[in-house]
Amino acid sequence: MSTRRVTILGGGAGARTAAVEFALSGHHVTLCEAPAFSETLVGIGSAGSIEATGVISGEAAVHVGQDIGASIAEAEVILVVVPTMHQMTFVDLVAPHLRDGMNLVFMPGSLGSLEAAHRLRTAGITADITISEIAALPYATRIVGPNTVRVFGRRRYVSIGTFPSQATNRVLPVMRDLYPGIEQMPNVLEAGLNNPNPTLHCLGVLLSASRIEYSHGEFYYYEEGMTPHVCQAIEAIDAERQTIGAALGVDVLSLLDTYAKMGYGPSGDSFWSVIRGVAALNGIKGPTEIDSRYLTEDVPIGLTIYSQLGRQLGVDVPLMESVIHLSGALLGRDFVAGGRTVDRCGIAGMTRD
Repeated sequence: MSTRRVTILGGGAGARTAAVEFALSGHHVTLCEAPAFSETLVGIGSAGSIEATGVISGEAAVHVGQDIGASIAEAEVILVVVPTMHQMTFVDLVAPHLRDGMNLVFMPGSLGSLEAAHRLRTAGITADITISEIAALPYATRIVGPNTVRVFGRRRYVSIGTFPSQATNRVLPVMRDLYPGIEQMPNVLEAGLNNPNPTLHCLGVLLSASRIEYSHGEFYYYEEGMTPHVCQAIEAIDAERQTIGAALGVDVLSLLDTYAKMGYGPSGDSFWSVIRGVAALNGIKGPTEIDSRYLTEDVPIGLTIYSQLGRQLGVDVPLMESVIHLSGALLGRDFVAGGRTVDRCGIAGMTRD
């Protein structure tokens, strides 16, 4: 394994956990936030390190960068680990500093690679870079202190797709050192569709909406919300995601199989039987309100692009479309207008080929 220089953009639990995992493996890690949120990293900057407890354990040195341009200048990989609705904010921030040979990676992606590529082209950025995405955040993790995270679970496998796919070998050697055993996917479509959160979260929250509001913050989605009939409905919307993958000719792992493959829990013949055995998700509170990322991220960024891609390929996606409309009515928002669309990804009107 080679020692790598990696810059992680973001300051949430996922970004911090990736930073400490890489640093514990001996890599040089710089963590940098958008200027508006730089104060969130003060505790890490003061300590000069991040500490992890749980399934990842230890404390390691992490540098906090103050300027994004300087922070990414020498990085072999620029890893964007933020809620997917904020990805394009970071694309705009790094755009003036991109140069030939750089590798930009989103974790998770949800087809953010395609939106980023189209956005950069539209802005006239011509740097020869790769844009990759990791299928899903590999951690179940929470911030528990100024420079401490508690890691409840870590996926056994990490999967990545690259755009353009012909340039995969430019970024893969670096990512293999950061995530030994990383699984190479044939393209970013497969990576993007293998983020299960939009089908895991949105419908379940809608079906638990009254309970979430009544609980006044005392709600545990995986323990309270995942009842047998809710799980049956989630299986049905997840089947739409798999059908979209089949129409594209890419492999999409179902929720029935995801947890067993990733080392989180058992396999089973129903989602209800699977989710009951995922110990890493027990004890995680939330969402504590309806206006949460379970809808405000996973509907506009996940279900919107999934459903539009499905319709473009001739796949019926009635549950996805129903959840988009009901979520909008529940929160009084037009999630499609501000969401990730086939137009924003530069693929509107294209056939599968």
